[in-house]
Amino acid sequence: MTAARPTESGPAESGPTESGPTESGPTESDSAEPAGGTVVTRSPEETMDAAARLAREMSGCRAFYLEGDLGAGKTVFAKGLARHYGVSPDRVSSPTFALVSQYSEGRLPLFHLDLYRIERPEELEELGIEEMEEQSAVVVVEWPERLGRYRRADAVRVVLERSPDGARTIRMERGPDAPAREGAP
Repeated sequence: MTAARPTESGPAESGPTESGPTESGPTESDSAEPAGGTVVTRSPEETMDAAARLAREMSGCRAFYLEGDLGAGKTVFAKGLARHYGVSPDRVSSPTFALVSQYSEGRLPLFHLDLYRIERPEELEELGIEEMEEQSAVVVVEWPERLGRYRRADAVRVVLERSPDGARTIRMERGPDAPAREGAP
């Protein structure tokens, strides 16, 4: 299966905005619950900043599931997560054909998986997901709906949507077993 993978871009405007409570839960300013709420970003830099802020607030989280259509900003969000963990965002690209990219130069090993091309659950066994988890690595997954039995209850789900004006709406939902936000009771 072959598909074009659009590049992530958007107009540079003012900083990210946070909305009030949504169906996915209150925003970070409304509740001690981590990774709840919605952020709107208007540039790739703002999207990376939102990702780095999420990783900082969820310092114990080791799994981030990025959902969204092609061009929604998943790889840009992954770059922001990588930046938080000490990996240069310039090194991060979508591992569309390799399926997995590993970055070891940061504070923790970081694996970036792009499961867009996975067609059968058996293909996941070859990726070594269990071994990644044994390393206490950070695992960032694009197209996590293809994970099947490898889905983790402690992951943070991030849903990205691109509007016609280029802005990204980013909904973040804490998994039922995700660790509490840093400093939360």
